[in-house]
Amino acid sequence: MIVNTKLSHLAVAVKDIEPAREFFEMITGNSSSNPHLVKSQKVNTSFISIGDTHIELLEPSEEITPISKFLESKGGGIHHLCIETDEFDSLINKIKNKNIRTLGEPSIGAKGKRVIFFHPKDTFGILIELEEK
Repeated sequence: MIVNTKLSHLAVAVKDIEPAREFFEMITGNSSSNPHLVKSQKVNTSFISIGDTHIELLEPSEEITPISKFLESKGGGIHHLCIETDEFDSLINKIKNKNIRTLGEPSIGAKGKRVIFFHPKDTFGILIELEEK
């Protein structure tokens, strides 16, 4: 089975997006996007390009969110890995058929594309986001 995918981004949870933007701009030599609110995920997000992929910075937009809970328990760091595919619906079905749980239904993500998350307990300890191309 060949699936057309690529690494979209690596997401990093941060308490304060501005110093994180400055740091990643410094080490990559690239500018980051202006932070913007993703209401469905309750985060402010900014992207920084590195070659064909991105680092996504995630800052909680409200006091109690999945990202704020992550920051409280882990203090920040890599939050998830995002894979982009042009076979979004069929790949979701293939993954679900392997008894891998989703965290909710597909929604619109930070790039305005459909996304869905898979439970890290079923994906080797890594929260996986699948993004529609």
